[in-house]
Amino acid sequence: MEEIKITKARAIDIKKIIEIEELSYKDPWPREVFMIDYVFNRSAQYFVARVDNKICAFTGLWIEMDKFHIVNIAVHPDYRKRGIATYFMNFIIDYAKEKRAKEIHLEVRKSNTIAQNLYKKLGFEILEELKKYYQDREDGYRMTKIIETKKRRENDNIGNRDFLR
Repeated sequence: MEEIKITKARAIDIKKIIEIEELSYKDPWPREVFMIDYVFNRSAQYFVARVDNKICAFTGLWIEMDKFHIVNIAVHPDYRKRGIATYFMNFIIDYAKEKRAKEIHLEVRKSNTIAQNLYKKLGFEILEELKKYYQDREDGYRMTKIIETKKRRENDNIGNRDFLR
């Protein structure tokens, strides 16, 4: 697999992020929304993935205390089916663990079974169906992944032992 490098997005990367967004979605976020989110939303963090020093994917996260919300993730069409989305999602999961998040949420179109299958493979579960969630009135799913940490598992085991006494 080619080398993928993930870094925090810089202001200069926004133009490429918007290009990937527009190539990837039926109803892309307007560029103003990206700029406002990137500049003014203190809970927002954006990352880009590069292959051969070219931006090929991005994600936008909203981080609120112990919860991560993946508000956007997309891979440029020319770079799909190379494992970049899986690599990026694993990066997000590892980053959430590093930040001691307890869960990660995202929304996905009901018709986007490729993404749903990836998320399920990585431990996400459908939490709820979102009726007419998208601008074009398509239904979606809210999916969530509970983050397992060694410390959390140890605490759960201690609690279980106490309960058994």
